[in-house]
Amino acid sequence: MSHGLNFLFLKRFYNLFHVFIPISRLSLKNIDESSSTSCCSCYQHPLLLIFLILANEGLLQYIIYLVGLLPSKFYVQLSASPNNRDLPMFRWLVLQAFIYVCINAFLKSLSQFLASVLYVKWRTNLVCYLQTLYFTKQRYYHLSNTTYEQKTQQKQQQENSRTYKNYTLQTSHDDDDISRSNSSVFVSLNSSLTPSQVSNDSCINIDNPDQRITQDTDQLCKTLAYIIPLLLVSPFTIAYYVYRTWQITGYWGPLTIFLYFILSTIINKYFISCVSRTIYKQNSYEGSYRYLHTQIRTHNESIAFYNGGLFELKRFNLYFISKIRVILYRRTVQEFFLSLTTNLFDYIGSILSYLLISVALFVFHLYDHLPQSDIIKTISQISFITMYLIYRFSMLNDITDKMTIIAANTHRVQTFIEWMKKIDTKWNDSNNRPIITVTGENDSQHVVLQIKDLSYSSPANIQHVLMKNLNLILHDHQRLLITGDSGIGKTSLFRVLHSIWPITINGKFSFDQTQSFLLPQRPYFTNQPLYNELFYPNHSINLPTTEQQSEIEHLLAEWNLSHLLQYVNSNLFLCPKYSWNDLLSPGELQRLSFIRFLLQDKFQINPIKLLFLDEIASSLDLNMEMKIYNYLIEKHLTIISIGHRQTLKQYHHIELKLYANGLHTIENIVHD
Repeated sequence: MSHGLNFLFLKRFYNLFHVFIPISRLSLKNIDESSSTSCCSCYQHPLLLIFLILANEGLLQYIIYLVGLLPSKFYVQLSASPNNRDLPMFRWLVLQAFIYVCINAFLKSLSQFLASVLYVKWRTNLVCYLQTLYFTKQRYYHLSNTTYEQKTQQKQQQENSRTYKNYTLQTSHDDDDISRSNSSVFVSLNSSLTPSQVSNDSCINIDNPDQRITQDTDQLCKTLAYIIPLLLVSPFTIAYYVYRTWQITGYWGPLTIFLYFILSTIINKYFISCVSRTIYKQNSYEGSYRYLHTQIRTHNESIAFYNGGLFELKRFNLYFISKIRVILYRRTVQEFFLSLTTNLFDYIGSILSYLLISVALFVFHLYDHLPQSDIIKTISQISFITMYLIYRFSMLNDITDKMTIIAANTHRVQTFIEWMKKIDTKWNDSNNRPIITVTGENDSQHVVLQIKDLSYSSPANIQHVLMKNLNLILHDHQRLLITGDSGIGKTSLFRVLHSIWPITINGKFSFDQTQSFLLPQRPYFTNQPLYNELFYPNHSINLPTTEQQSEIEHLLAEWNLSHLLQYVNSNLFLCPKYSWNDLLSPGELQRLSFIRFLLQDKFQINPIKLLFLDEIASSLDLNMEMKIYNYLIEKHLTIISIGHRQTLKQYHHIELKLYANGLHTIENIVHD
């Protein structure tokens, strides 16, 4: 698909228009809902800034017109005979010139200032809009985990419905419990949970979403704001000077200038499209290159242990030379020809104005009746009017380099938006699953998790079946251990149950996610204050209470993490110098993650009843593992654990063991 200056560019730029100029209430809501303060107050609205720029540019053009007429008056005064020279008038002309120049400089600076404010406003709107899409519906996850091959295979799967072989497996509970429950409470998942139905090219190869949100939006908004004053006032100034040129030269003068500008536009349009496509590819390569360097920063210790510096040097040099250097040379050559045609038409335009004047004087003899002194004044005015008209066209011609940046980044930003909107499918509705309650007098019959005939494959290969017909019921206080060889698909079950894996699922499952919590094997921590990190992902943190601060300090001491306070000078609300992931060991991070759960369980409104544990003690010693599970057992939680250690069996009632080809067994764990 072409990413040049074409109809597709106009269509995509039009789709971004409601972000740049939010007019409807819906547009305002989509932007404002993602920011803590209103992005579009009436006195900050981009449309108001555009009107101010237009008014300022109109006044500026009027001042330029007055300045343009001053040389003719100077010629009259300077060419006058000694007896007719008017020194007071000359002084007044000089004063006028200085006044006009000062006003001109002020208005030009004001125009640039308003354009810069408009750039900040546009970028704020666009970034808020993109991030609102990016961080909802788990799009950030799908952008990183849905590949081209997955989409192609899943599209084929939709066209050719796939059936799983029926395997009947023994469960630890009778299937009668399922038959007694109302089948309407199940959510059937027989359709794809990913945007595989999208076949548009724009939905494929969405590289570097971080670059599109940061760098590409910045270049797009800054470049567009830079040329907006010119684009706003040019129709009015061109119309006026076309009229004045027509008065001076007749219809053939404006017609000649129009044909000249159309010819230059047609030639430049070809080079603009070429450079735009090259910039699009270059941005993609540059983003991937930057991502490679972030990998080095993230895994620098492992690389150092491997002594892999020379390997990385060769890999990075090869990528830069084979990808980026090639595209840089291509862009350099293309921009040379674009600059050549632009400069050529600019300089020819300066000659064209004199040709128009010569035709008026030598061919049509329009000013032969004027005296010599008036001819000098008239030629000066004609020269200014025709040259300024050509100059306005040349200014439009000179923004070709800006248009290449606008076109390339418009394609990159809008394809990003198109992809994110396409994945807004019904898959996420499965997150709202009603909890199943089986009638009975005993609380132990309250079903916390129910799975029926669940089957799914690997998102990278639909032929690789990970699960076949899983049937499982967990009641209150039951604890399930999931075991199996490494890479067999244990964590995959967690991904399926939380509806974040872009795969096609057959079967039904139900649990209340508002009362569940998951602790991953590799906890996520950034460089936020310790208080914010421990209450993650609560995005509406209020002012901390004394009880919360005391509880945090108590838990840090209880789990041997009091030394963390040294990194923030004993201030829970001070950001550390480095990320917590860099400061702490894997074992410390797992303990800190467990404290996060303890705080969530104590202070959130909905109590946690179901806890998912993905090898949360893999980096801890056996004593710490025992301490964690004994604490959870005392809390009477329903637990689903993933683990390899045999010592974990003593803390669980049921074992789900996974095998190759989707096979599995469910057995009760017998404690000695």
